[in-house]
Amino acid sequence: MKIVYLVASSDVSGGQRVIFQQAEALAKGFHKVTLICPEAKPTWFPISKATWEQTPFSESRALSKANVCVATYWTTVAHAVKTFDGPVFHLCQGYEADFSFNVSFKAEIEAAYMLPTHKLAVSHHVADRLKSLGYKPVSYVGQTFDPDEFPPAVNRKYKSYSPTILLPGIFESDVKGIRESLEVLAQLRQEQRPFQLLRVSTWPQSESEKAILPADKYSVRLSPPEMAAAYQTSDLMIGPSHPEEGFGLHVLEALSSGLPVLISDTPGHRHIARQAAEYFKWHERQDLLLKLKNLLQNPLRLRELSRMGPLEACRFSTAKVAAKLITLFNQSME
Repeated sequence: MKIVYLVASSDVSGGQRVIFQQAEALAKGFHKVTLICPEAKPTWFPISKATWEQTPFSESRALSKANVCVATYWTTVAHAVKTFDGPVFHLCQGYEADFSFNVSFKAEIEAAYMLPTHKLAVSHHVADRLKSLGYKPVSYVGQTFDPDEFPPAVNRKYKSYSPTILLPGIFESDVKGIRESLEVLAQLRQEQRPFQLLRVSTWPQSESEKAILPADKYSVRLSPPEMAAAYQTSDLMIGPSHPEEGFGLHVLEALSSGLPVLISDTPGHRHIARQAAEYFKWHERQDLLLKLKNLLQNPLRLRELSRMGPLEACRFSTAKVAAKLITLFNQSME
């Protein structure tokens, strides 16, 4: 089978990594997979089985010869539908029209989703959201993940005078919940509770973020191995995403690493972590502060969460996703 993915960017992001993992897994299954992108092949992710075609979508040779086309972001959907004669799938890692930072593009996003594509949702709550809006057909395919990339830390400690708290995500994207988490951490610091804040983002630290709480260490555009090291050396991760978030990859990676997590109580997070996490009411700062204080003072609970995390992470598999995709692709050509 000849499969093409229309890729909007090759820049570092969790969403891009999901696309590349799907393509590599399908290519390992002896399918001809081409990633078509106007940007250069990424250096941060090893693409070895799939083919990278750096070209505008309109000039792609692989697209004209493909059996199946997968649009990977709302901006790629219209081109796929207009220029490809075969089955078009739309990989949905979240419904972009729900994000406040996309308000100026809402009409265009809705129009893209109305086009005749088969939606592929990475989580159950994304699938439910799309179905509730009348988009169809929609299939849940699951999330790609390889636990070996994020192994549990050896000799992890659960009691520290000044624990390292990891807070990953883009500050400027309100759906990530970073602002309210920083405000809570600033209050914790004012109360003289010692900790080290490790911030990770794909964007540089802004002056607005610094004004709330400067990070003790701020890392930008970390590769997967570098993120694995961050999980290994941290003591607790806060995952404060809002319900609109498509899938909390950082949460899944932290679980696999045995890093205890304190996360917002959303359908997406419940699907990922189940009982292997502590939860707070999303967007409620005082609940986050209370849960954070309690957890930092409870090394037994931290140890228990660390033990449970890798077991939950193993539920997710790139191979399972690839198998579902091939089934759907084959059905579309019958």
